[in-house]
Amino acid sequence: MNKLTTASTGLPTDTAWLFPEYNFEEMDLERHRGVIIERVLERGTWEQTRWLFATYGEAEVASWVQRHGFRLLSKRSFALWRLALDISNYHAPDWAVAAKEMEPW
Repeated sequence: MNKLTTASTGLPTDTAWLFPEYNFEEMDLERHRGVIIERVLERGTWEQTRWLFATYGEAEVASWVQRHGFRLLSKRSFALWRLALDISNYHAPDWAVAAKEMEPW
């Protein structure tokens, strides 16, 4: 199998390592949309990232980053994706801001 081969779930088979706590063969592209976007943006390869954008579209990924990226992505990944997707306004709850201030870059 090559890297781009997809599992019965529709996910590329080489993304299974991103979801160790899930039964990979039972993952669903819609039901697990948030965790898929999060894990691929944070730790995915270039090919996996291209698959992500082809599957969900730039608007959907940008919307997820705007709504959830501050809380769920590392500071570095969030900064990268905000820049790449031209996101200036995003949701950042006070408790999440305080928690991020304690994290190293």
